[in-house]
Amino acid sequence: MNTTTSEFEQIVENTHIEEEYDVVDNNPQIPSEYDPEWSEYLLDQLSDSELINGAPTVDGLRRITEKCFGEIIGSKSTIIESPTSQNNQRCTICHTLTISKYRSAQSISVDGCVDVLYHKTPYPFKDHLVATADTRAEGKALRRALKIRVVTAEELQNEDEQEALSSDELLNDQQALAINQLCKRLDVSVTSFVKGEYNKVKKINELRNLEARLLVAKLSEFQRAPKDIPKSYMGYDENWKADFYGSSK
Repeated sequence: MNTTTSEFEQIVENTHIEEEYDVVDNNPQIPSEYDPEWSEYLLDQLSDSELINGAPTVDGLRRITEKCFGEIIGSKSTIIESPTSQNNQRCTICHTLTISKYRSAQSISVDGCVDVLYHKTPYPFKDHLVATADTRAEGKALRRALKIRVVTAEELQNEDEQEALSSDELLNDQQALAINQLCKRLDVSVTSFVKGEYNKVKKINELRNLEARLLVAKLSEFQRAPKDIPKSYMGYDENWKADFYGSSK
């Protein structure tokens, strides 16, 4: 009797695993990793606690990797350079991931290397340079493996942020994705929100880097206080890119 019960439990367990993989492998609604919609699909899988100002955390990327992409069967960091007074307190780490992909059952190996400088790292992370570099290197390896056009929240931690805010560069892909994801979560119209804050903008691509950062910060405030969202901003439209994304010329 015990043998029969054990065999039945094993069959149920195996069936559950197969069904879970079927969802990942064969669901036609899940885009391929080579599709333009792949990044947006993955960001949709993140919880609010796994997004900081629209940027995914390393913990979040690690979780959705195993949920949507493949099993992490190897994760190892190698210290290339330890921080010393001779190298200006620089720490260099290479993180290597080995992932068994669900769709192909093939294993891939991906590296992510980062340099972290003491004087460019904010407190309290500057007091833990090796741990900080380790986390950032893992995040870089994860996003490389997932083929997503984003930078992790941990990689964005930099004391030179104010210098970046003064840049005259235009909005980048990461910022466009962040604005879209935050608007979707808040049921806010991307077009109404952007034009409401910057009424001269005809296309989202006209936003400056600083303006985009301020919009992401505004949406983050709305997450903490949804009642403050103007009614004119409400109503997310999945097709907003058709008229509001791309060159205005």
